[in-house]
Amino acid sequence: MRTDSSPLGQHPQDLPAGVAAYTAAGLGIVAVAALGAMYAVEVPRGGPYIFGGINDFTGGLFFLAAIPPIIQVHRRLGDGPWSRTALAATAAGSVAAAASGILISFHMIPFGPSTAVSMVGIIGQALWAAVANHKLANRPRYPRRLAQWGRAIGLGMLVALPIVGAGYAAGTVPALQTVLYAVGGAIGGAAYLGWPLWLLAVGRRLAGRTEGARRRPAARPA
Repeated sequence: MRTDSSPLGQHPQDLPAGVAAYTAAGLGIVAVAALGAMYAVEVPRGGPYIFGGINDFTGGLFFLAAIPPIIQVHRRLGDGPWSRTALAATAAGSVAAAASGILISFHMIPFGPSTAVSMVGIIGQALWAAVANHKLANRPRYPRRLAQWGRAIGLGMLVALPIVGAGYAAGTVPALQTVLYAVGGAIGGAAYLGWPLWLLAVGRRLAGRTEGARRRPAARPA
């Protein structure tokens, strides 16, 4: 029976990708905190949305920092035209969302287009997390719980978005809108909070195992 003690396996560039995963996790936690502060302090007062700008900026950097660990985890799936296409699309969406978040934090693009681009990046990463981790959950040399966790995060985001969208469309029925927002917000919020924590665990796997291999003394010849 496989457990989380299963070896992750080592690939070139695991250590820098692990550092990037740690960085993404830290940025994600700051972005979550800033978003919470915005809704708790600035939204009721109607501004000045300093925390909102921090959320946009750190969220943009988060998309960039998440790309190296996504690439390294994806390498455990193997190569192939469909695999390369999926990875390239995820990376491209992440770059676009990163640029969108950084630009809007400096008020250089409107809110509407920025939100649309950010949603492309979020959906792309969520699709990748759901599909890639579903496949990795059945790989004998990949930590099963880590894969299951990543899959749950991706599916959570993908399920939450249409529920929240339905809530927005149900504006003429306030009670239904409230329920849909609550359900979608709870599912999406859990996935949103879990994403940087999952990256923290990935960073520990990537950087920690590489460092462990470096510290391990070489076997002496018999």
